[in-house]
Amino acid sequence: MKQRCTSIGVALGIFILTIQHVGIRSASGQDLDVTDQISDNANRPSNFSTQEIGSTEDPGTFECTNSSVKEDNITSSLNSPDNNSTSSSYDYEKYASIGALSVLSVSIGLGVWSVVANSLPLVAIIKHEQLHTPAYILMANLAAGDVLAGLAFLFVGSTVLYNNLTGTVPSMIDSRVRFTALLLPGLSSAYGLMALTAERYWFIVHGLTYVNNVTNGKCKVVVVLVWVWSLLLAVLPYFDWNCAGLLAEGCLPLGGGLSYNYAVVILVFVFIPMAAIILLNMGVLWCLWKHVNAIAAQEAAVGAEPSTSRKSAITVVLITVVFLVGWMPLFSRMAVLTKDVVSLHETKVFVILNSAINPVIYGFRLKEVRRGVVRLFRNANPAVN
Repeated sequence: MKQRCTSIGVALGIFILTIQHVGIRSASGQDLDVTDQISDNANRPSNFSTQEIGSTEDPGTFECTNSSVKEDNITSSLNSPDNNSTSSSYDYEKYASIGALSVLSVSIGLGVWSVVANSLPLVAIIKHEQLHTPAYILMANLAAGDVLAGLAFLFVGSTVLYNNLTGTVPSMIDSRVRFTALLLPGLSSAYGLMALTAERYWFIVHGLTYVNNVTNGKCKVVVVLVWVWSLLLAVLPYFDWNCAGLLAEGCLPLGGGLSYNYAVVILVFVFIPMAAIILLNMGVLWCLWKHVNAIAAQEAAVGAEPSTSRKSAITVVLITVVFLVGWMPLFSRMAVLTKDVVSLHETKVFVILNSAINPVIYGFRLKEVRRGVVRLFRNANPAVN
């Protein structure tokens, strides 16, 4: 019996040494600092007290009391509040050290490009009356959302860069403001693109009733509603008092801690316009495919240019694809309720790429917008004329 208890003591010592070098991971995958507790226990003498049970039916039963004490010490250290705060601090420092400066620099540069490049078509559409049509008004709304996204990345990138360089941790209010600044342009882009896609669907599929039902005034009202609704959804995290910190239980590590309930509400109102955009685009493409031969024959007979409706529909499809590629990674990671801080922040690079690519699409696909931008520069420099 003494020999068996000694061998178990040796095995337990090896196990403790292994934990000391490898570390312990919780079920959620967060790193926990328990090496000091284990090291203290490892340096103590391993005195095992054994007690034989006087029963002929189970002569090999014994108890090693010191091992249970060590197990209790380890369990209590894992559940202590100090380790939770250490884990939160460790995760932030880990995020700040993984290529953060280069990623932030690229994001800030793309933010500058997004502001400048999207401002040009926005100003051109506002200034030139011939572009005051329902389609271009809704497209100007998308450009405004991309300008706001660029400004948001300039603000968020600069403040995060300051925190990384100074080693400071942002407050809960700072984190909320950052998250709202990024969420607002995303929501406005989603609902604005849904409105633009619906306008193209009505124009192509129900062309006979388009003029009477889709007007500039109604589109302006839709734009106002889009921004009011997006703002209401974007400020929802400010009413979330369920999360005490970034990595609190039942919370996403966004905006200083976003509870799962609020995250689900936001995701529902994000995926609804996304689904509507996909369905409307499918309806437009189906209608164009059914009538493509008739449209082509008619254009060839009169010697007209390729159908502007088909070209504009394809442009909206391209904008939709870029939007989904830009925002789906972030919303998908939120949908699985991930606790990985690094992966959540890395997906934001796709968001600013979406806003940076859109003005390129406007320039290559929309001739009237391109001409409007050129006229802006000509009016600014009369010598060119």
